[in-house]
Amino acid sequence: MALKPVSVSQLNEYISRVLTTDPLLGNITVVGEISNLKYHSSGHVYFSINDENSKINCFFPSSYVRNLNYELGDGLEVIINGYINVYKKGGTYTLFVRSVTVAGEGNLAMAFQLMKDKLEQEGLFDMAHKKPIPAFPEKIGIVTSETGAALQDILKIITSRNHLVKIVVFPVQVQGEGAAADIAAMLDTINNDPACEDIDTLIVGRGGGSTEDLWAFNEEILARAIYRCQIPVISAVGHEIDFTISDFVADRRAETPTAAAEMAVPDLRDIMRKLEKAKDDLSIQLRNKISIHKLYLDRIKADMYADMRRRIYEYRSQLEKYKVILEENNPENILSKGYSIVEDEKGNVVSSAADFVPGCSYKLVFKDGYVVFTYNK
Repeated sequence: MALKPVSVSQLNEYISRVLTTDPLLGNITVVGEISNLKYHSSGHVYFSINDENSKINCFFPSSYVRNLNYELGDGLEVIINGYINVYKKGGTYTLFVRSVTVAGEGNLAMAFQLMKDKLEQEGLFDMAHKKPIPAFPEKIGIVTSETGAALQDILKIITSRNHLVKIVVFPVQVQGEGAAADIAAMLDTINNDPACEDIDTLIVGRGGGSTEDLWAFNEEILARAIYRCQIPVISAVGHEIDFTISDFVADRRAETPTAAAEMAVPDLRDIMRKLEKAKDDLSIQLRNKISIHKLYLDRIKADMYADMRRRIYEYRSQLEKYKVILEENNPENILSKGYSIVEDEKGNVVSSAADFVPGCSYKLVFKDGYVVFTYNK
């Protein structure tokens, strides 16, 4: 007995029902390499996943894309979890993606580089956006795990270097699913909380670990939160050889949490030593200046004495000249030579015969006396 024919749509519907109810295909994990990656304006992501012999089309809904912890790229080997469904209109089956995980250290390095290139092109690493770390902070914020060794190291270094600085710890998850979102949310809270406006510097980080352990600090959500933060941020993740996206977007990178603590606060002992040295240097400079000015004043004094002696000599010479002139023009000396002086009744010297008035008395002055006479023409 022949079966009743079904429509193409009915067939595809049946296949879809079979696939979605299959216990394996309804929750399957597949490993492969991404190709033909396309980001749609709707937020959905389309790509294929391949191995040496086959490929399958994948659909990554935007609702799941927002939870993605990696930057996807062609050639990246990933582990995908999802389910198989049929695209009924085209009659093709597609792997609907729920989550994507990068497989292996080499592919993690590729995912890291993809994210780094993306954010660098957007300008998140530009030096123009870097804020200076305050040289003399009064309050430091630490964003890290409250149970990690990194926190204890940071607290120990800060308190040993500068007991005057206040410290506020903001506990967050630093590893595993949701860690990047937790740190990013804490940074946004600090950035927008008026009670945190007096925080001078934030240290964000954790101690060492594997690439997977540190991956939260490579996620885009945290990078953008650091970029938004108005408070200067020091990134302190892992060891000296570890580099994360957070290091590039932060205002400063510290090789370790310990180095971050040293970078964040000045050492009061160093400051005191520098102040003592500055005081000694100032004392030496002051003594030198006093000696120089003393020598200068002594020189001025000697020059003044020399100038005074010169002026006294010049004035004495002038006085001698004036003395000679006065002696030469002394009336008594002139009278001693036989000359006399004629004065009228008022004592005025008569210097011309035309000035004599008949009948008037005049005095004729000699060296040893005078004679009064009346002039008669």
